[in-house]
Amino acid sequence: MPDLRRADVPRSQAAGCRRGAGGRHSMSETIAHRIGYGYRRRLATLLPAIDLAYFMLVWPLVYARYYVPADLSTGPIMEAQPGLLNRLFFPGMAALSVILLIAERHRIGRFQLFGSCLLIAFFGYLGLTAAWALAPAMTLTRLSLYILLLIGLVPALLLADRMDDILRPMFWVTAVAVAVNVASIAVVHTTSIGFPGIYSHKNTLGANAAIAGLFAIYALTRADHRVRVAGFLCLPAVVGLLLISQSKTSLGMMVLAPATALFAAGVRRRLRIALPILMVVLTIPAAFLLGGGVPGFDYRDVSLLVSGDPTFTGRTEIWKFTAAHIAERPLTGWGFQSFWGIGPASPAARMTDTFIARTPHSHNGYLDMALEGGMIALSLFLMIVLMIAWWIDRLVDRDAGAGILMTSCLLYTLWQNLLETDWLHGMTTSNVLLMLMMLSAVTIRQGRALT
Repeated sequence: MPDLRRADVPRSQAAGCRRGAGGRHSMSETIAHRIGYGYRRRLATLLPAIDLAYFMLVWPLVYARYYVPADLSTGPIMEAQPGLLNRLFFPGMAALSVILLIAERHRIGRFQLFGSCLLIAFFGYLGLTAAWALAPAMTLTRLSLYILLLIGLVPALLLADRMDDILRPMFWVTAVAVAVNVASIAVVHTTSIGFPGIYSHKNTLGANAAIAGLFAIYALTRADHRVRVAGFLCLPAVVGLLLISQSKTSLGMMVLAPATALFAAGVRRRLRIALPILMVVLTIPAAFLLGGGVPGFDYRDVSLLVSGDPTFTGRTEIWKFTAAHIAERPLTGWGFQSFWGIGPASPAARMTDTFIARTPHSHNGYLDMALEGGMIALSLFLMIVLMIAWWIDRLVDRDAGAGILMTSCLLYTLWQNLLETDWLHGMTTSNVLLMLMMLSAVTIRQGRALT
């Protein structure tokens, strides 16, 4: 016969029975605790939006114009050293993240073992390259900023219930950035190469406007009519900014990335072809075509068709120079961010070609990843990209709008880095998105992946 004195009663009820009126006090403490959790969770989900606001609004308005010249053809390159604002912002965000994780340590999710080890191996190896880097102090300093940024994003992904809880505040930040850049037309003069907005270069405005356009399209898929209206108003403003900035590449990618993402989502649903497999299947013929597999046609013809210049505005010479130095250290590379922009120690500084000597990177993220980290870093990074694609593949099934946005962002970064170096280089919006996707791909929330 069961012991009736030890009946299975919830502890909170039993405590209330034992304390009498004290039970009401226990209930009030529980309610206050839940309110505190809700407040902390909402704060955690805002952290990626705060990072985005820093890159899109705070940094350019406070510091950017004093660090990067608008035209590399004149004057020496100004080194982008970490400013006071960086030294306050990134450690502060990381400290806030640690506090939130400690406060909610019983509710946080966890990370997948394989994905976590892959990220640790990648960033750990980038740190290890300081042992043979040309400028080891610069390698460690710049890498530390990205590590702090990564830590600052962790609470959002471990505490959020849905991906929309993170993406919606980020959309509002992009909407504000669009409004500020539209307003800047009245006070900022157009340069000879295009309108820069509040940024130091017209390409930065183009890149941020394109990303804002992707978020505006995402806003149109939400049920909240206020978000949809804001997204509808943002789209024409984004197109206008892209046109006056003369950022044709960004305009093209803003159109192509969502269209390709929608196509990929349709293939995923209809033919049940996973996104990583689809990416590999489409990459092989594209690489064959651009690599000269078809007689009389290669990447120079594409450049001539798009820009009227078969050299991608001088990039091919930089790519040849970069490829030659990759061949010197093919496995280990020259050190993370320890080749370009490090002064006389850089092999580029000794070149008589002023464009190569002044360039801040090779204008190709894949080449720079191999140049700085060798085939080891490039291989680890491409594995991370495929891991992100697997996560997005699951996200599309649960939230098509968020899945298409993340697919668009992934395609945008992959294509952007064909002509520019953006991965872990500089204060860019796409680096926030890249790290957000990295962490999202390895996060398990309440027994399932974050969706």
